[in-house]
Amino acid sequence: MTAEHTSETPSAPPLLFGRYRVATQLGATRWAVVYAAADERLQRRVLLHLLRKELLGQAHPHERFLNEIAQMARRSHPALLEIFDSGEVGGRPFMVTEYCTGRPLHGLGLLTVEQALLYLRQLSGALTVCQAQADANMPQGLYHPPISSSNVLLVDEGQVRLVDNWLLPLDELQRDQAHYRAPELTEGQPANRSSSVYALGLLLYELLTGERPMRGHDARSIALAHLQTTPSMLRQVQPNLYLPSLEALLTRATARRPHERFPDAQSFGLALDSLWRELGAATRPLARNQINALPAATTPAPAATSKAPTARLNIPPVAAPPPRPSSKRRAPNAAPWRRQRMMSSLIAWLLMTSMLFAVVGATYFAVIGVTGITERPANPLVWISSLFSREEIYVVNIAEGLNLRRVPQAHDASNIIAVIPNGATVRKLDGPRIEDNIPWLRVRVEVDGRPVEGWMSLNYLQPR
Repeated sequence: MTAEHTSETPSAPPLLFGRYRVATQLGATRWAVVYAAADERLQRRVLLHLLRKELLGQAHPHERFLNEIAQMARRSHPALLEIFDSGEVGGRPFMVTEYCTGRPLHGLGLLTVEQALLYLRQLSGALTVCQAQADANMPQGLYHPPISSSNVLLVDEGQVRLVDNWLLPLDELQRDQAHYRAPELTEGQPANRSSSVYALGLLLYELLTGERPMRGHDARSIALAHLQTTPSMLRQVQPNLYLPSLEALLTRATARRPHERFPDAQSFGLALDSLWRELGAATRPLARNQINALPAATTPAPAATSKAPTARLNIPPVAAPPPRPSSKRRAPNAAPWRRQRMMSSLIAWLLMTSMLFAVVGATYFAVIGVTGITERPANPLVWISSLFSREEIYVVNIAEGLNLRRVPQAHDASNIIAVIPNGATVRKLDGPRIEDNIPWLRVRVEVDGRPVEGWMSLNYLQPR
C-alpha cells in the first residue's frame, strides 16, 4: 500500500487490497474519516471508515475504534449499519460498511404521531438488539451510535438508520449529544440501560414538538439543564396534540431518576408497540342497547285504610250501544296509478339523458373546432368530466428525490421505476393505502416527457 492511499484527499482514486475503490470523502466522525467507495469484487457501493490521520499514534482512539468495530460486527438490525469488512492500512484501522445516505431527522420539522412512532419503534428495536448482548464486560450491551436526531438518517420511505453522523462538524458533536445526556451521567454516575431510554424519550419529544427541550449556550450548560428542568407537557407545546397515553409514555421515559423510567429499550419498545396499536385500532361501533319492554300498566290496588267505606249510589248500569257496522272503505286499486307514474319517470329520464348526450356532443365538437385540436380524446364523456373534476396535486418534498415504485413496497429496490426530483408535481389516482406502516398514493407523473403511473410514499408528498 503506497503513501497516497492514506491521504485525506487522494489525487487519484486508490484501490485498497485490490478490492475497494475509494471515491470521495463524505465527512468525519469522532474517530474516522468516511469515504464513499465501491467494492469492485461484489460490484456494490460501500462506505469506508478510516481512522483519522491526526489520531494516528494515540493509543486510546486507536483502541476505541477497534473495539467499536468488533462490537458492530456482532450485531445486526435494519436500523444499524451492517459491517462487511475491516483491516488496517498504513497503521490506520478501517472498516467497510453498507452504503448509506439520507437526510437527518434534525431540522425536519414537526412529524405526525404515526411517523414519530414508526421511527422510534425501529430505533428501540436496534437498541434492544445491542442491549440483549450485555455481559459483565459490557453492562450496556454492544456499541451503538449516540441517540440524536442528527444521527438518525431518513434513508427510504419510512426507514431510518442510526449512524455516527459524518456530516456534523466535529466541534458541534459534544453540544449535539448534550441535548440527550441523561442526568445521572452529568452527576458522574455510570450509564445504565435506562440512560438510552431517556435519550429515546427526548428524541420522540423533539419529533412531535419540533424543538429540543433542553437549552443552553454550550455543551456544559445544556447538560446541566437536565438536572434542573424537565420537558414541558406535550399539550403545553402542542395544544392540538392531546393524547394522554402518549403523554404518560413520554413522562415515564424522560423521568429524572433512572428507576422511574422504562428499565431498558425492550420495555420502552413494547410500550411504543402498545401505543401504536391503540392509535391504529379501528373504532368499534357502539353496541345497541337492549330496550326492555315495559310491563303492561296495571291499576294499583287501593291501600288498606281504617276508615269506613264511602257510600255508593245504587245506579243501574247503562246498556252498551249495539256495535255499528264497519265504516271502513276498501282502498282503491293503486296498481294502474303506480304503472302510470313509473312510465312518466322513465320517459323523463330518457329525455334528460338524450339532452345530456346532445350537450356533451355539441360541446365536444365545438371546442375541437374552435381550438383546432387534431388529436381527439377517445371518449368525449371522459374529456368533459375532466373539465370539471378536481384533481389532487401533490409536490415531492424531499431533497434527495422520491422513488416512484411499481408496487407499494419500500423494501424491494427492484420495483423502483424512477426517482422523481424534489419539487416535482404528481397527480393522485388512488389511495392512501397502508403497506408496511407506510401510507402510499398511486400517482401519475411526467417522466422523460411521458406520463407514468406508480406508487409513492405519502410521507414525502405535500398537497399543493
